[in-house]
Amino acid sequence: MAEKKKNGKNNKSNKEVAKKEEAGALAVRKSGKGGVPVGMEEVDMQQDILMPRLAILQGTSQLVLDGKGKVAEIADSLSKEVFGEEFTFIPLYLFKTRCKFKVGEGLVCQSRNALTCTMNVDATHQVGCSCIECPDAAWPQNQAEGGPKCALVYNFPAINADALMSFPIALSLMKTSSKAGKKLISLAMRTGEDMFARKYKVTTSKQTNDKGTFAVADIALVG
Repeated sequence: MAEKKKNGKNNKSNKEVAKKEEAGALAVRKSGKGGVPVGMEEVDMQQDILMPRLAILQGTSQLVLDGKGKVAEIADSLSKEVFGEEFTFIPLYLFKTRCKFKVGEGLVCQSRNALTCTMNVDATHQVGCSCIECPDAAWPQNQAEGGPKCALVYNFPAINADALMSFPIALSLMKTSSKAGKKLISLAMRTGEDMFARKYKVTTSKQTNDKGTFAVADIALVG
């Protein structure tokens, strides 16, 4: 009887310790006013924060060149965490942008609203010009050239469905993955619900053509 009481006390003590440890692990350390962490009072959420992006790794991606990732894997552009070839997420909303890249130069033209140019360094036109009237935004007559030089980008700020308390991360789909962007919009629209009411999964696969091997995204509604 004494042994049972002793074991009962030990089990109760172990459970209490486990609860305390669990509570400590989940504790949010914010001691500033209005829920703002101390030391972050001057941070402008609009200008000072870099939104991490779900990067679909291609052959020229730095993580691939550094041997830390493989073509078609999905990675966090900020932390460099590699998730594999699938990622489940909850999209919050959609916004569209445009961007133009040149080999060896990087980003040379950009529109933050897909309507007017907000940045240009290749002297093709001035900032403020209409994207609708821009030749670089039009599809070329020769389909072998691919899509427009200045690509339309579907951006979905989202929450990692496997880590709901994590910082939002943006899924940006363009060029070979633009169809996946339209598919996500179509699936969300067909539910008749808020975009953030459902869970989706982005998966990747490799495709090869005369220009080489590249990764393409696909989207599925999963919950």
